Amino acid sequence: MKTRIGIIGGTNGMGKWFAGLLRKESCTVYVCGRKTKLQINDLARLCDVIVVAVPISSTANIIRQVGPLLTKEKLLMDLTSFKKEPVKLMLANSRSEVVGCHPLFGPKLKDASGQNVILCPARGKRWLKWLKTIFKKNRMAVWEETPEKHDKMMAVIQALNHFNTITLGMALARTNITPVEINKFSTPIFRTKLDIIRKVFTESPELYLDIIRGNPQTEKMLDIYEKALKDIRSKIKTDSRVKSRKAIKKAAERLYGSKNQ
Repeated sequence: MKTRIGIIGGTNGMGKWFAGLLRKESCTVYVCGRKTKLQINDLARLCDVIVVAVPISSTANIIRQVGPLLTKEKLLMDLTSFKKEPVKLMLANSRSEVVGCHPLFGPKLKDASGQNVILCPARGKRWLKWLKTIFKKNRMAVWEETPEKHDKMMAVIQALNHFNTITLGMALARTNITPVEINKFSTPIFRTKLDIIRKVFTESPELYLDIIRGNPQTEKMLDIYEKALKDIRSKIKTDSRVKSRKAIKKAAERLYGSKNQ
């Protein structure tokens, strides 16, 4: 019998992407959303695996709804950008096996070969093996981590990164320079940055704001960002070239190691 997967939020975004991947692997996939005939109760009854792929703001509520409907032989998993809170909720509200999952790429990527997928195993091993096999068969790099480690890293990779992008975009808007003028003078690297800003500002700004707001480590990362900004600004302001170079060299050594190593 084919594995039956139910994806709550499978009509858009990563849920839709995951549905396509699973169908490619000959799984029977059911999806539900706000406008679909099938709903959460139907998926819980029909499926072996339930995937929560709704917006971050709705995740907790959906887990509380679907978790109690699942038996211990089934799998409950999520695709959200955070892991600590969703995994905790899945464990508390179900008897099923539980795995937190975060593909580290967007749903529009045509080929996910070589892309990272983080798995946070929480209860049971049977479905974990199945899930790893699906991703590895499609040549993705699968890593197992704790929810705590995942969220700490996402505070850098996502929250700090997106905050930096939004800050740059807001600053550019305040210059009152038109896009036409910016493009006339832009370099290839700057055009790449402008493309990222456009994506964040126009496609789904609420998603990026939820990622920044929702990570418990965000405040710590933004404090570090603010201190770094003040530090380099003070060195530039005083025209201390030696101190500025030393600061950048020290940061480079921390990030990339010494050239003498």
